[in-house]
Amino acid sequence: MLILTDPFFWAFVGMFGLLIGTVFVSGIKLSQNPLFGLLTVATCDFPRLLLVLPFCPQPRFEIGIWNWVSGGILLLAGLFFGVPALSIDWRRGPNPQTVLKTDGIYRIVRNPIYLADLLFTIGFALIFRSSIGLALVPVWWAGYGLLVLVEEASLERALGEPYLAYKRRVKGRMIPGLPI
Repeated sequence: MLILTDPFFWAFVGMFGLLIGTVFVSGIKLSQNPLFGLLTVATCDFPRLLLVLPFCPQPRFEIGIWNWVSGGILLLAGLFFGVPALSIDWRRGPNPQTVLKTDGIYRIVRNPIYLADLLFTIGFALIFRSSIGLALVPVWWAGYGLLVLVEEASLERALGEPYLAYKRRVKGRMIPGLPI
């Protein structure tokens, strides 16, 4: 049971989830199974929440009330980007029948769910004062960056010119306005 309190174990499981996510959006037949999509999200997100919780011993920082204020603001920002993005069927990988969503939050950023996920990760790490959780955010950001490259290539194959035109119009992959 000691391994379940090790934050690096949960970080490893979270990164494994990103790897599964890469397979999920790569266009293989399994990516059309919604259960596989739910498993992917759970394997990626659940461990990153557990790793910041107090039952995982790790160095903790203290910035007073600002832990809650800044973490709460980031959680709200995550909700701002994430909730409207759930209007798409995120449980399945791209295919030719995929309906390209370009309105609402998708006018600002092409991958609002990934942005929301990272904002949640930072927000929870701040609220629970998790040094390891904050330190691993750049690693997860890089992992999501690679996942986005695979997903966008899959969307280009599945949707063709409409997706390419959308990419030209909306520059921000995960950060609004920036091509990253």
